[in-house]
Amino acid sequence: MKIVQFFVFAFFIFIGYSGFCATITGKISDSDSTALSFSTVYVKNSTYGVTADYNGKYFIELSAGTYTLVYNYIGYQIFEKEVVVKNNQNLIIDVYLQKSDVQITEIEIVANKVDKAKKIMRNVRDYRRTYLTSVENFECASYVKTSIENEYEEQISDSTVNDKDFQTYLNKKNMNLIEYVAKTYFKRPDKFKEIILAYHNFTEEKPIGYDRAIVVGMDYGEYDISANYYVYDNPFLFYKNITSADFNFYKNQLDLPNLCNQPLVSPIASNSALYYNFTFVTSFYQNDVKINKIKVEPKNNISALFYGNIYIEDSSWALASVDLFINEQALLTYQNFNIIQNYQKFDDSIYLPVRTEIIYTIGNGKDNIILGNTKIIRNDYVINEDVNNKIFNNEIITYEVDAMDKDSLFWVINRPIALRVAELNFITKTDSVRNYYLSDEYLDKQDSLFNRITWWTPFVGIGRKNHYKGTQFYVGGLLEQINPFGVGGYRHKLPIDIQKTFSNDFMAEAKIYVDYGFKNKDVKGKLGFGVTYFPKKFVRTYVEIGDFYDVVNNYASIEQVFSRSNYVRNKTFEIKQRMEIFNGLYAELSFAYSNQLPINNLQLSNWSDFLFEDLNTPMDFDQYIKSEIRLDLKYVPGQKYILQGNRKIIIGSDLPEFNLQYRKGIPRLLKSEVNFDYLEIGSTGIFNLARMGESRWQVKAGKFFNAQNLRLLEYKFFRGSDQFFFSSPVNSMQLLPAIFTTNSEFLQANYVHHFNGSILNKVPLFKYLKLSIAAGGASLIIPHEDFYQFEMFAGLEKIFRIKTELFRFGLYAVTADNNLSTADFTIKFGLSFYNAYKKKWDY
Repeated sequence: MKIVQFFVFAFFIFIGYSGFCATITGKISDSDSTALSFSTVYVKNSTYGVTADYNGKYFIELSAGTYTLVYNYIGYQIFEKEVVVKNNQNLIIDVYLQKSDVQITEIEIVANKVDKAKKIMRNVRDYRRTYLTSVENFECASYVKTSIENEYEEQISDSTVNDKDFQTYLNKKNMNLIEYVAKTYFKRPDKFKEIILAYHNFTEEKPIGYDRAIVVGMDYGEYDISANYYVYDNPFLFYKNITSADFNFYKNQLDLPNLCNQPLVSPIASNSALYYNFTFVTSFYQNDVKINKIKVEPKNNISALFYGNIYIEDSSWALASVDLFINEQALLTYQNFNIIQNYQKFDDSIYLPVRTEIIYTIGNGKDNIILGNTKIIRNDYVINEDVNNKIFNNEIITYEVDAMDKDSLFWVINRPIALRVAELNFITKTDSVRNYYLSDEYLDKQDSLFNRITWWTPFVGIGRKNHYKGTQFYVGGLLEQINPFGVGGYRHKLPIDIQKTFSNDFMAEAKIYVDYGFKNKDVKGKLGFGVTYFPKKFVRTYVEIGDFYDVVNNYASIEQVFSRSNYVRNKTFEIKQRMEIFNGLYAELSFAYSNQLPINNLQLSNWSDFLFEDLNTPMDFDQYIKSEIRLDLKYVPGQKYILQGNRKIIIGSDLPEFNLQYRKGIPRLLKSEVNFDYLEIGSTGIFNLARMGESRWQVKAGKFFNAQNLRLLEYKFFRGSDQFFFSSPVNSMQLLPAIFTTNSEFLQANYVHHFNGSILNKVPLFKYLKLSIAAGGASLIIPHEDFYQFEMFAGLEKIFRIKTELFRFGLYAVTADNNLSTADFTIKFGLSFYNAYKKKWDY
């Protein structure tokens, strides 16, 4: 077995390089053997080159011939080395650069390098729009390879694959890699479409069903019926598909929210002279075309700007290549980010990228640096031909049926680049591991691991899993069962989950819990059963029955949400039907029968009175029966998505969302005692003000058109305000009472703007603190009650990163005034989270 694996690996190594004539690898260091991170290696008198990684290691591909390689690093002498490479040759060249008191650069040809650069860049800016608008559409063949690896090498045995080795490999492997071959389509101004012809995915995947989730708490926030279907992937992989980034430097600004809080200003933007200093470096001829090398330096090293070199064709003033870094202080997640992009001329006014290489690093805990690399090759361009507009629909990525079934020979033939030995080694190991991963032998062992009983089983729960039948049964452990803060004091809960998954991605599920309160000696519980079918349409039917203590307001203030004033006893039967009617339009229709009872007859625990004080007094009302139908609609116009087998992966939309909710209390049905009609409509959206930041807004209005028999629990409940916590300014008010309701019409509007450093980055002291300003306001109008409240707030915000997560902490001054009381003022703190998949903050 070892001999077979050796020859297979050796075969892949050989043919992995055969697509390119030769490769040169090595390490660039100083005289003390210290790695020179992000030094450059270029072929002399050309725009072709690479950037070394964090460890000073470089990898460059060349066709057979004689070349002069130029090694360069700021503050060190330039080193040139002539090399002769032959077909399929793999050279290793380590270079040691010597420090220089005066930086030696290319021969200075023009005396006044700054004036020369200004003249060249003035011409570039004059021609920029011509090159931007000359491409109406194109299609091309694309190859993408993106990978990350830890700075240190994890040595994992791959001679045999047993269960222990496999788990070690999954948990400790040092590399993640994706590569794919696609047909890429573009239409002005910014429409893209990718048809994935072949897809190789070697990213982190958790063993199916192996993790046991511990669920503590409840659903919190405004009710949302839209789908949130994500595919787990490694958040450190920068480029995964065409939605990840568009490095079109002919645009004035590059909007890359996963890199920077602000749009990046292109060095050739119409206003680039306001943001950059340019210095002429040298000129040389490449294929009989004169190329000007221009050094780019940002005037502000904190803002979202580039630095490095750009290469400009003389006379045409078009981009021949860029070799740029992003200001490190402006990056959100990454420590360093470098892009090299080479352009090819297709017509007098058409230049398009044919090679893109991205090098980046990420700090991930103490002494752990993650190295990232992306290569994009585009060729076979068809430009400005008649295009079928139906291609550019909301399905931005389509996978061919056999895209994930391509064998190794396909990749050898169709891979236009040479992979590094470590990447080929990784692919070979992972392919063999993945075959085992899909085998019955491995899945049987995973069932056994899930089913086995250990010393921690009483704490995390016990389960039974059968991959042949697609079934899973799970009983929560003590961490879920113990609830010392339940209604009436300590309650003991027994949660049970049952799930069956079918081969077509249909799923049946049952959720059961029973709990017992020792102080009041009462048994409560709930049973839910659901079926998810037609997963591309998110169709789900769910039935629930129970007698339990239910929350009145799922989006109450933090101070009130767990208080006894937010709980009632609910004997209920409910059925819900959800689906996506057409792309972006979601609907859920539900019917609920409820017998609502107050809990003021219960013995409450002393701790809750002490903690919540006046808010702990339960609602006092007469028991009543309610039959209610509810319709929720949500429309996301222009919703982008990806279809992958039976799964529909939602990307999102740049357009505002619209919501409608209709509730009908039906009198006399099943002895129902309510009679009301309530309608609420709303809209929410985000818009960018270029580098001045991002605005978010929401407007909604509601009215009870019929309130003949409207009970307190059916009122419209607003999110009450907390004393010190700054809640989402898009969805809530900041200075309302802790409990606030209405039984009439209302109008609410919210607005917040994050300046994202556009102001404080220009202030000498504050720019180094990386603080930003946020400001906004809100209003709530209830005419029938003669209530009018207006709020304003402003604050300072700062972004932090912990592992893969971004957090934005803020300190805000809030003031409000209404017609019923005097103006109020307070200081609050808030915390917002970044969704890396949606590329959006909570607020």
